[in-house]
Amino acid sequence: MVDERKIALNPAYELSFLTRDEQQLLLDAIDSEQATPSLSQAQRLKQFSQRGELDAVVMRAIMSEEKKEVERVTLKGDTLRKYFPASYTPKRMEETIIQLLEQWQKQQKRRREAER
Repeated sequence: MVDERKIALNPAYELSFLTRDEQQLLLDAIDSEQATPSLSQAQRLKQFSQRGELDAVVMRAIMSEEKKEVERVTLKGDTLRKYFPASYTPKRMEETIIQLLEQWQKQQKRRREAER
């Protein structure tokens, strides 16, 4: 599943500690819930397994939890590079983008206030 990018490497590492039978139960739970475990879910599954308390009920309870979705915007370096000097590091590019967005936000706020 890692190779197919269906599950991230860190959760997969944690899940590698489950027994074969537990891993089979997990595949069933993944199929049932149509979701793969997050890192924190995988860590909890491992903990329950190590205590000998991991069964299908516990597994499905953990897998059915609602996950916090992290919103992410990714821009490729070559897309941004044409707007910055070659000497800018990715960190400096990010800082500059944030500064520009803050300035733009202030301008938008002033424009809205002026329109009132």
